[in-house]
Amino acid sequence: MTIAAGIDVGTAVIKAAIFSVEDGKETWLSRSIMRIRQRDPIELARVAFDQALEDAKLTANQVDYVATTGEGESVPFHTGHFYSMTTHARGAIYLDPESRAALDV
Repeated sequence: MTIAAGIDVGTAVIKAAIFSVEDGKETWLSRSIMRIRQRDPIELARVAFDQALEDAKLTANQVDYVATTGEGESVPFHTGHFYSMTTHARGAIYLDPESRAALDV
């Protein structure tokens, strides 16, 4: 089983999600959403991640991969970062596996 987390650092909201993958089956374990409201988004990314970990009853050491999107490239504990064009295309394929192109407008 692989446990992964995703953190999106947006312009107004930080979103964190934790899920597990086993034998190709994804199971959502927890999520956290925090509004930035004149606070440091990178610090809030840690708070949102910690909150999602607590909800899932996990520790950071149990998470195999932490992916970020948006401005999350600056999150110091991320494992990988995905740019918006990549995430939009992957989302399109996830929602419609037969699609062969995605238009990012």
